[in-house]
Amino acid sequence: MADFIPHTPLETKEMLETIGVSSLEDLLAPYPKEHVLPDLSDIPSGLTESSLMRLMKSMAARNRAGGSVPIFRGAGAYDHFIPEAVSPLVTRGEFLTAYTPYQPEVSQGLLQVIFEYQTAMANLFGMDISNASVYDGATALAEACLVAHRQEGRTAILISEGVDPDIARVVKTYVEGVGCTLKLIPLVSGKTRIEDVMSQMDAQTACFVGAIPTFWGTVEDFSGFADALHQNGSLLILHANPHSLAVLRPPGSWGADLATGEGQPLGIPLSGGGPYLGILTAARAFMRKIPGRLVGKTVDREGRAAYVLTLQAREQHIRREKANSNICSNETLLSIQALVTLSLLGPAGFREAAEGSMKNARKLRARLLSVPGVSPVWEDTPFFHEFVLEMPMESKKLSRLILSEGFLSGLPLSGYSSPGGENRMLWCATEMRTEEEIENLGRALEKVLVRHGGNKS
Repeated sequence: MADFIPHTPLETKEMLETIGVSSLEDLLAPYPKEHVLPDLSDIPSGLTESSLMRLMKSMAARNRAGGSVPIFRGAGAYDHFIPEAVSPLVTRGEFLTAYTPYQPEVSQGLLQVIFEYQTAMANLFGMDISNASVYDGATALAEACLVAHRQEGRTAILISEGVDPDIARVVKTYVEGVGCTLKLIPLVSGKTRIEDVMSQMDAQTACFVGAIPTFWGTVEDFSGFADALHQNGSLLILHANPHSLAVLRPPGSWGADLATGEGQPLGIPLSGGGPYLGILTAARAFMRKIPGRLVGKTVDREGRAAYVLTLQAREQHIRREKANSNICSNETLLSIQALVTLSLLGPAGFREAAEGSMKNARKLRARLLSVPGVSPVWEDTPFFHEFVLEMPMESKKLSRLILSEGFLSGLPLSGYSSPGGENRMLWCATEMRTEEEIENLGRALEKVLVRHGGNKS
């Protein structure tokens, strides 16, 4: 394997010195040692295939069957309805085994479906163009921020506290590498105030990043943001949950220059954190500045419709120093999955699912607030399908107790900055939840609070 290790010892030493550690072991020091490698001491050696399969099945049987626990947690990964036809269509050989369509004359089918995906995302986000996808929502937003930085060489990025904190950390990692800094704009009553953004703007501001809806579920009003930013020569970037765009104003209608999102809500199942889908859309002015590739539609010499890789601003196709990104692949199969899901649902079905999420979230909030000791964090702030509540006991403990009753609770927010807190939880309800599940969750919450002394009323 030595011939396949890409870095020489000298290069490794230089990289370690740059980040301030002396060895690869020191790099892993913050990670709990008991979790570095699993304990496999009880696994026999030299098993036959049939014996190994029996062992693996017995281990898998310890897990609770998927789908048996009603999910009331979102925070970036959502339990949505996926039509049964999606998997059989997406796993067809021509999709499942397709690679980069370098030769358009033999890749017309794949090129067309990528073109249709781009069209669907541009329409959904209200933007002029979409690329052919990137790795996930976090890296899509990071790439958009790099586009803003390259625009004028500015080095300050303003980001709303409404953006998912984990995504903000990915953005920070990306932009620090090119000398940029992140400035956090606080939320006030669940919203970003334009005066707070303007007070932080200066000649080095590359962009402001907002969220639709916020990580905390609230819905913002971005009126005037684009004009204020453009007068300063800065860009407006909005990161949106695509499921919400069936009912909420899309980024393009707010004047966004670039808009990104995580495509998981579009027919991609919950699967231990991935693979997911990065959506990156933009105004036409940024066509040659966004990373990845764009498929275009033209005609051949006989006048027939033809699809081609029109723009390929990545290092696989052009000189590395001229590339907009070092992305060397993308999530084509997942983008096809999102396209198939949207096609099967249709505009009416997609909107119905989003409205179902909104209705269920309001039913859930009302039921939880009926439990003595539970209180809202924001009383009148509009929200989509997630919301934050103050609970009567420490949220991590409460989450474990509710799980023992057969429900995955909201996300415990201890450890999160404002509006996080030891007793706060971020709850979610999608169109998949039923009135019976919501009522049963309410009863389970009442039960554990009484049993474990969390309810003091």
